[in-house]
Amino acid sequence: MNHSIDDLIQRGESQKRVGMAIAASSNVDRVTLGRLSMLAALLRSDTGLATIDDATNNEDLATPFHDGGRWRGTVTKSLVADEFATIEGTTKSRRPSRHRGYISVLRLTDRTAAAAYFESLIRAVASINDETPPTVIDGASTHPINTKHKQGASE
Repeated sequence: MNHSIDDLIQRGESQKRVGMAIAASSNVDRVTLGRLSMLAALLRSDTGLATIDDATNNEDLATPFHDGGRWRGTVTKSLVADEFATIEGTTKSRRPSRHRGYISVLRLTDRTAAAAYFESLIRAVASINDETPPTVIDGASTHPINTKHKQGASE
């Protein structure tokens, strides 16, 4: 059977979405905390631009995730789907385990709405844990992102 390149790309993207959904469904807490960290990184950015690497503390940047971290794509994609951010382009990851692979650069769409949602997540996490988890609030990297990125690509 002869498949066109477009068919193969579409099939690969579909399989990627299924894989990310499976990874995210077994890591709901990590995705929620990742969304919190990603929103913190976006809110801290003067330009409103950030990557998932910016939302990751330096220790975790240097260490591969034991599960491969495939759930992390859901963090960025869900913030875009919920209209808190748009994909501005891509840049190369600073994570050694990603081998400089491309990651999405997100742009905050509505700082006020994102800040309100961030505060509601903080309150929800705090009520579950009886305190605000410092690794989430303080975990966003302050490392500047490379704003020279490719337009239109996604993670």
